[in-house]
Amino acid sequence: MAETPSVFIVTAHGRQPLEAVGNERLFELLDRHHVPWSAVSIYTVPRDGGAPQLRASLDKRLSEFNDVSDILLYFNRNVNPFIFNVANFVTLKQAGEHASTEYLYQRLDNERSASDIFLKKMTEEECKDVIAQRVGDVIRDNLPPGSDLVVGVSGGGDSNALLHALSRLDDMKLRIHPVIIKGIPDWDKGVPRAEELCRRYGLSLTIVEDAEVQQILGIENHSTSLITRFEREFAGDDFEFLGTLLVRLALIRHAEALGTPYICTGLNLEDVLCEALFRTTNGQGPAGIPVRSIGEYRLLFPLWLCPKRIIDGCFPKQSLDNYDARYPCFSLGRNLYYSIVYELQSRFPAFTEQLAHGYAEQSRKNPVVYQYDEQLGFHVERFVPFPLRQKFERMLRDVGTPA
Repeated sequence: MAETPSVFIVTAHGRQPLEAVGNERLFELLDRHHVPWSAVSIYTVPRDGGAPQLRASLDKRLSEFNDVSDILLYFNRNVNPFIFNVANFVTLKQAGEHASTEYLYQRLDNERSASDIFLKKMTEEECKDVIAQRVGDVIRDNLPPGSDLVVGVSGGGDSNALLHALSRLDDMKLRIHPVIIKGIPDWDKGVPRAEELCRRYGLSLTIVEDAEVQQILGIENHSTSLITRFEREFAGDDFEFLGTLLVRLALIRHAEALGTPYICTGLNLEDVLCEALFRTTNGQGPAGIPVRSIGEYRLLFPLWLCPKRIIDGCFPKQSLDNYDARYPCFSLGRNLYYSIVYELQSRFPAFTEQLAHGYAEQSRKNPVVYQYDEQLGFHVERFVPFPLRQKFERMLRDVGTPA
């Protein structure tokens, strides 16, 4: 029986062996060592001698390379793919006894051509301090003291962390007006949690019932639920797309009644990047981050630089309750973009914050202008094509899709 060939990653920086485990496929070996399959060209060295040969071999198991002594994986660029290996992290000394979460931080040193990775374990109080600082930066930069701020809440971890951070801004003397909307199962389940949160912070919660949500959209016949209408007309899409619009319209309605232009939601770092990537791949620039002007209203995202892991670390119990109540998403687009964002965040910890700052700067230099659409009854970024308008109106009228 022939020996299993040796496998090497070959770069301009040298040759490094990759240890194989069992009879794995070459693709599995690459994946386990975090070597992108698209970044290497596979050459095999014949066991009986001769020049290396380029071979299509990702799906082959190591035992199938009977005539090969070495597998040489030539990296396509003259870079070192192992500089950013997050597995080489150093765990920092823990501040408290009971850490609720942890986060990887990255320090880049260009002079040494090195990346230093640190794992920081964080207590609930540390998480609260981080979130409070970042929320405070957004609020102080964009709201005058004494403002009325309408806040969209869900009863989950993000809402709790956001309300807690806002409650610590004593110098701003804000008047906080939390609002939650109903209409789909996971939203409805969040109402008791939202009520408890608001009691804790001495806030009065406004609950927008399903009938009012439909009325906001101009629906008169309430015999069919909104989610049923949506799934019938927009099969394969995620209701969150419509949900985002509904939250915005409900917050604006409440802000209008209060006479304030300021509204905010709990969009976090990963949410911001997911939205921006979606827009970029569809030929659009990023929408306003961390503030966007929609008509006379200013929509703020105070959590825009807050990773979800640190948000969850503030109030683990409420975050868990929210996870357990979630409605499944089947939209390929939503699944794709979030998967990309989490992959980037996990492999290159400092890059996601840098990317968010870049998108924010682009959105500041090239702001999106929203125009009021008389037919739809709300502000839109661009003209809505007629076929899409038809589907939207069928959903509102509950007349079904024509045969």
